[in-house]
Amino acid sequence: MGQLLLSLAQLVIAIILSAITAYLAFYLFQWFTRDLDEWEALRQGNAAVGLVLGAILISVAIVLRPALAVSTSSWDVGNSFFFQMLLAEALQLALGLVLAVISLTLALYLFAGLTRGIDEVKELEQGNMAIAGLLAGVVISVGLLVGQAVEQIMGLVTLILF
Repeated sequence: MGQLLLSLAQLVIAIILSAITAYLAFYLFQWFTRDLDEWEALRQGNAAVGLVLGAILISVAIVLRPALAVSTSSWDVGNSFFFQMLLAEALQLALGLVLAVISLTLALYLFAGLTRGIDEVKELEQGNMAIAGLLAGVVISVGLLVGQAVEQIMGLVTLILF
């Protein structure tokens, strides 16, 4: 019964953090595209903006996934530490979320700095799907690569906590 309650609590935490993740991913995109009104672009059907925003959401999910896949089977805490286990998992998810947002922010700014001849925001505003596809590829690639590092970090956090 304890494992069922723990699993349900994990589900609730994952849902809450997923909603926060989606909001932070959108905020990240707004931060990167300061001169662009993303909501208005989406309302007008700007597929380029939608593509990059969707790629950011996918990338954050890829990075955060190892934090959600925390195995508690190796934790020797017994039933009396149920809430401590839950708190530790929430901490790991929050850490994974922070790492996802920071890594994507850095990658977008680094990529924009390396491609000085292209104004990515202006191109997205004009609906340039080629630039949107390129940015989506960069974002998802970063998510795939950073996800592996986050998985290693989560393993270390588990060892430190338990």
